[in-house]
Amino acid sequence: MKTALSKTIRQIDVMIAPWVLSAVKELNAFNTYLFHALFIDKAELSKGIADPQQQVTVDVFRQFITYHKENGFTFVSPDEVLRGLSPDKKYIMVTFDDGYYNNLRALPVLEEFNVPALFFISANHVRYNKAFWWDVAYREGKKARMTDDAILAEKEHLLTLTDVEIDTYLTNKYGPGCLKPIGDTDRPFTPSELHTFSQHPLVYIGNHTCDHAVLTNYDAEGIKEQISKAQEIIEDMVGYRPETIAYPCGEFNDTVLQVCKQEGIKLGITVHHAKNFSPQLYDSKNLLTLNRFTIWGDQDVKNQCDFYRSDYHMFDKVKEVYTKLKAKI
Repeated sequence: MKTALSKTIRQIDVMIAPWVLSAVKELNAFNTYLFHALFIDKAELSKGIADPQQQVTVDVFRQFITYHKENGFTFVSPDEVLRGLSPDKKYIMVTFDDGYYNNLRALPVLEEFNVPALFFISANHVRYNKAFWWDVAYREGKKARMTDDAILAEKEHLLTLTDVEIDTYLTNKYGPGCLKPIGDTDRPFTPSELHTFSQHPLVYIGNHTCDHAVLTNYDAEGIKEQISKAQEIIEDMVGYRPETIAYPCGEFNDTVLQVCKQEGIKLGITVHHAKNFSPQLYDSKNLLTLNRFTIWGDQDVKNQCDFYRSDYHMFDKVKEVYTKLKAKI
């Protein structure tokens, strides 16, 4: 479908979601949500130190947690998921990708509401105090007066490369010092900070590969190294071997799933926007390919959460009809 039409239908879905929720009983499901960096406020966002990504501030994160507490959701840890969830409740799991030091800002909110969260760590970024490449591309691109569209196009290109190729591209373009973090806004945890953080009873640590590797850009040997080596590095830093993984950019294939099983990883998360339903949830492949929603800080939190909770979307119906008509042509 054309982009403009798709956008219009989605806007209608957002508008009618509260009505759908009031008129149709919400199906019980297990929902997971994705966060990355956690900014203090909009002023920090505007400094251009790091890619704004989802533009989520601490206040937005608190709104998100409050919303789900008020709407009867049970927050769960990955351990609880793996032990088995009853099909008669609505569950939610909070996840953060990458290993930003600024994720410490989530702790007061987690403690306030007694909510667990799962943090997926890009191991070598922590190990070597290395800036995340998308922050480098954004920051340096802004300095070079690139347009937002040009920065986006460059990032889309970098997503097709391996970690070595990305580093080579950035250092050739912006100099060898570009991969050094600027400060607490964009830097990863240090190993000692991550160790301390991991000991908190509400914090769970997962694998996000060694180098935030988009795994489908690698051959079988590269996939194995990115996942297995990250298991070792993270275990050395936090004291246990992760049983969970978030695939960078949500990308995986059969080789990725096979390596995860070999490494004792039991729960894997993508970025496909959908609920996870029981009992299908506990098929072994489904546990390694869980769906996950994304929250955006520049959009109304309640509207987004209502939309994701709704079990009826006009967009899906229209898309289904469109696909059938296209097949007949």
